[in-house]
Amino acid sequence: MNVKNESMNLIDLNKTSPCVLSVSGRFIRQIREMIEKDEDAFPEIFGLGHVKRRLVEALATGSGVLIKGDFGVGKTHLCSAVVSVLKNYYLTHPIYTNEGCPVRENAVHLYNYIVNNDHAALENVCPVCRHQYAASTAESVPIERVYIAEGGGFARVQGNEDIEPEKILGMYHLIRFAEIGDPFDPRVLEGGKIAQASGGVLFVDELGLMNNEAQYALIQALQEKSYTPTNSKMTFPVDLLFVSTTNNTNDLRIHKAVANRLVGIPVGRVGFDDEVLIVKKELSQMSFVMRFPELFIEFIVSAIRALNNIAVYLGPRSTIRAARMACASAFIEGRAAVSFCDVKEGLYTEIRGQGDEQTFDEINEMLAKDFPSAVEFLKERVPLIENAFSVIDQYKDTETAFLYIDKQLIDDIMACLCEADRSHETIKAYLDAYAVSVNIEPLC
Repeated sequence: MNVKNESMNLIDLNKTSPCVLSVSGRFIRQIREMIEKDEDAFPEIFGLGHVKRRLVEALATGSGVLIKGDFGVGKTHLCSAVVSVLKNYYLTHPIYTNEGCPVRENAVHLYNYIVNNDHAALENVCPVCRHQYAASTAESVPIERVYIAEGGGFARVQGNEDIEPEKILGMYHLIRFAEIGDPFDPRVLEGGKIAQASGGVLFVDELGLMNNEAQYALIQALQEKSYTPTNSKMTFPVDLLFVSTTNNTNDLRIHKAVANRLVGIPVGRVGFDDEVLIVKKELSQMSFVMRFPELFIEFIVSAIRALNNIAVYLGPRSTIRAARMACASAFIEGRAAVSFCDVKEGLYTEIRGQGDEQTFDEINEMLAKDFPSAVEFLKERVPLIENAFSVIDQYKDTETAFLYIDKQLIDDIMACLCEADRSHETIKAYLDAYAVSVNIEPLC
């Protein structure tokens, strides 16, 4: 949603019911408003109820958070959801800043200083605004409404060893100052990620991959709610939410001085049913949509979870990719629905793709020895279907066998399935999965 900034003079700020809340206050206020409207603050994230609760609690106190977990458990999605919540607040609650303020501070601080003669409020006014506006009248100070956008209220840092502190803190260019002569000229002070995120969210993905110097650059903002750009003598106030992630393998690489200033929130793998919902959501966003029998989706989730960490790590991303490749296999073959052959193709391609030269033989051995039985899976999910299996053994293929299965049995089986699966075509697909497992000629 693109909304133009609304400009006016500082003197008119009191006509807007100005927001006096800190960023953390705005965040928790938006959460409360959503709860009161029976809206989900994290609609794209399935499960993880206790994690979402702890995340909200930590951010509401103004603390930075470090979300910990294995690959693919939803750490980044959680951080993105925080940004979405705050974006919604800014859309419905006007927030104004002094025009040209490098940290988008709340204009209410300058208003309190100039109009209300509150000298303590000057501590929350950045050096640039002090220089430019502190001696002005409220009628002559331009202010503008702000929103959350990339580079303005939101900044993301992708952790790696090459990040320099200047990227985080920004830099005061001494050579430019010598050429221009004005220390407050915007060309002299180059804002870093902290300045870009001020008034919103600073998101560091994989904090443990950043070198110590870059991690140290965060400490002042985390501890003192301020920062000092490289080469600068000026300290700027900063108000933001800090969210970060780390994979479990990189957790120990986070400097203790930084970790000590963050609330650690472990994230585990979502439950089985929630992982199924995640896969369905991802499948719905593909450029081509295939009919995907429910039990085949559940089989993919079950298989990936059962085979995880036997020869290679297989997280939720593996589940999603396997399901997507099953769809692609069916599409390439010209089928309107995913078959069990497509399911196996997706699973085998994904699992083998997660290995390397050293684990190649181990993965193949795992697939031969530990790959879950489709027959046992179907028997567990739909016990009545076992009564149809005995008929299949008497015929060359499942298409012929289906003609001789008792109609009442088919109706009873159908009643056990979810509504989307209640069709003869889907039951044939499940019978065909059995055929593949016992080497009867499959339909695919």
